[in-house]
Amino acid sequence: MKIKLWVSGVSIALLGLVLAGCGSQKSSQQKTLNVTASQAMATADPDKADDIVSQAAIAQFMEGLYTTNQKGKVVPAIAKKVVKPTNDGKTYTFNLRHNAKWSNGKKVTAADFVYSLQRQVDPNTKSQEVGHVAEIKNATAITAGKKAVKTLGVKALGKYKLQITLKQRVPYFNYRLATEIYPLNKTFTEKYGNKYGTSATKTLSNGPYVLKGWMGTNDTWKYVKNPYYYGHKQVKIKNVKVQTVKNNSTAENLFQSDQVQVTQITGTQVSEAERGSLRTCLISFEHHNQIS
Repeated sequence: MKIKLWVSGVSIALLGLVLAGCGSQKSSQQKTLNVTASQAMATADPDKADDIVSQAAIAQFMEGLYTTNQKGKVVPAIAKKVVKPTNDGKTYTFNLRHNAKWSNGKKVTAADFVYSLQRQVDPNTKSQEVGHVAEIKNATAITAGKKAVKTLGVKALGKYKLQITLKQRVPYFNYRLATEIYPLNKTFTEKYGNKYGTSATKTLSNGPYVLKGWMGTNDTWKYVKNPYYYGHKQVKIKNVKVQTVKNNSTAENLFQSDQVQVTQITGTQVSEAERGSLRTCLISFEHHNQIS
């Protein structure tokens, strides 16, 4: 099964260059796509993920206010549009789509973003990725224990209206919103407490896929199409199986024997592909809404 597709821009930005087979997409839609990861996933908690594999994996089953398209451009996701900040570029006010749902069928709301952001800066969470939200007003002081969590510059102005205020203008903040900031469902997350995101059953998705088969330490897992995802009709591949392959040569051999259809490659392998030594297309993986 040789196919051509794109997945998440976060995956590629973090994991490097990738091999993907060329050929018919249509015939592969009902089959399982097999891909490799360079190491095992450490966590499925977006507030705690600080390794590239976990962050890339989370991008497949989570979605934020924005995402990126196949050209790397920031585009709306849970937010209805890419907004222009006010207050000298410090205040972002988002109107959220009403048809976004969690994989348990519950609505994604502004309160889910407020909860996730407050949880991330809360010292009790012990997040190693507070840098993702450091530009938000009072985030640094809260993390240092100098201010209350509720003083964070984020508020729900309604069920589907969210406001984020930064401490100063940040030109690249749209990219953070597209790749690093995700909502969390408070009820589900607090059910598991510090164990949230330690296995697939303790993880809730709002993106195109649902995480399956990951117990927290195993080297294989799956992404299964999320029937509650608002854009599920555009998600053509129903199942994606991931296996950890740390050796690039092993990964290439698996690809050449068609045991995997997407894998990471080195600069030397890129040169071989350009010379036609590998049966492959080198392509761009950009938008997790458009796996096709």
